Amino acid sequence: MTRANTDHPHRTHCMETDPPPPAAPEISVHPHTPLAWRAGIGAVVVALGLAAYFLRDAIGLRGQAFVGVFCFFGLVAMFSTNLRAVNWRTIGWGVALQIILAVLVLKAQVTIGGTVYSVVSVLNAAKVVVVSFIDFSDKGAEFVFGNLAHPGDLALNPGKEFLFIFAFKALPPILFVSAFFTVLYHYGVLQRIVRVMAKVMVHLMGTSGAETLSVSANVFMGQTEAPLIVKPYVPRMTNSELFAMMASGMAHISGGMMVVYINYGADPVAVLTTCIMACPCSLYLSKLFMPELGQPETGGSAQAPLPKSNHANGIDAAAAGTGDGLRLALNVAAMLIVFIAFVAMFDALLGLIKPALGYVGLALGGWADDLSLKKIFGWMFSPVAFLMGVELNDVSKVGSLLGSKLAINEHYAYLQMKKLLPVFDPKTHELVRAGLMSPRSFALTAFALTGFANFASVGIQLGGIGAMAPDRRPDLARLGLKALFVGFSATLLNAAIAGVFLK
Repeated sequence: MTRANTDHPHRTHCMETDPPPPAAPEISVHPHTPLAWRAGIGAVVVALGLAAYFLRDAIGLRGQAFVGVFCFFGLVAMFSTNLRAVNWRTIGWGVALQIILAVLVLKAQVTIGGTVYSVVSVLNAAKVVVVSFIDFSDKGAEFVFGNLAHPGDLALNPGKEFLFIFAFKALPPILFVSAFFTVLYHYGVLQRIVRVMAKVMVHLMGTSGAETLSVSANVFMGQTEAPLIVKPYVPRMTNSELFAMMASGMAHISGGMMVVYINYGADPVAVLTTCIMACPCSLYLSKLFMPELGQPETGGSAQAPLPKSNHANGIDAAAAGTGDGLRLALNVAAMLIVFIAFVAMFDALLGLIKPALGYVGLALGGWADDLSLKKIFGWMFSPVAFLMGVELNDVSKVGSLLGSKLAINEHYAYLQMKKLLPVFDPKTHELVRAGLMSPRSFALTAFALTGFANFASVGIQLGGIGAMAPDRRPDLARLGLKALFVGFSATLLNAAIAGVFLK
């Protein structure tokens, strides 16, 4: 199973600590969620979705997204293992933190020296930093690959994309960003930020220290790296804690991948915002889906020991990060070669169905001549895209990208989205082709695609987290698809909340 879409690539080890005592057994004092409750919640979700569709002209795009917030939340509640046991303080503060973060980033303004600044403008300014990171890696790529690092130098037609652009433009930033984050980790910068974030959520949401530290670490680390921060506690985590850790890994991306996805053409503000919003969102959705029934060892505390770097110095950390980044970059490239080949094969097989049935005398007048996975995904996930607040003309395109992300991975989905972006002349920077979706649709798509929620991640977590706690492999296997569902729902909920605030 490939690990291309997962981790912040550095390897760390926790501080040596005495193993914590076994966790108390999980005993439910509440019966499981009644079937009638599930049916009722499902009926409300369907009714809300249909109402939003038929009233779409009256409520507008923001109204669609507002209804989508309740629908996505309702879907998770419908499948909750024990809705009666939910701690609504956790849910309430989680929703509040998520909305506060969205408002701060997308709407808040500050006045400095008589000039009004918005957080969005600050993040747009931060795009310069991201572009600089890409430019820094380009300098190294130029030295190694020469003109191949500048496809425009060899382009005969403005805006034409050559097959080598991915290998020589998208992969080099992984090496530099990997080394950079490993150096930050070596000097303890990331650990201190994670500790502050975790303390806030533990205090407000009442979650355990271990699970909250791991969830906070997911902003910077991958889904198998963040759990290393609480490695001594993983074997004895309650099922609810373990599930929160897994679902959060699905709902986030690693810091190293942020730059890569922005390099693919994703909206920088959307990528940065959704990574932060995913912290409270994935945590409270996890507790809604699987409430805490046991006694966590670090309940009400964020004092789980933070790991220290095992590198000798900054140079050693940079070298190790570069090596890990190289393995990750090669893994990304290999994974895309294989998965894109599979997509082409399935598309070819789907294209043979109608001629084959026609050959045996079965006329299929309504069958699409250009049936493909892309089209099927578009049909399946169009309602989801609509409830994110996407324009009706774009829902099938966004739905196709969402399906590609879930079934294949977010790398493939982002590269498919790249084909829909506006095209500019590399020399004059004049617009050659307008974007095939609206700017709002592109932004909301970036919110929804920014996460590791895909089927391959189930196996990745089983291997990565299972290595830390071999005795918990059966639990990991049992919770894997459920964590995928909640992690994917968290990205959709982030997109819907953003859709309420975006114009």
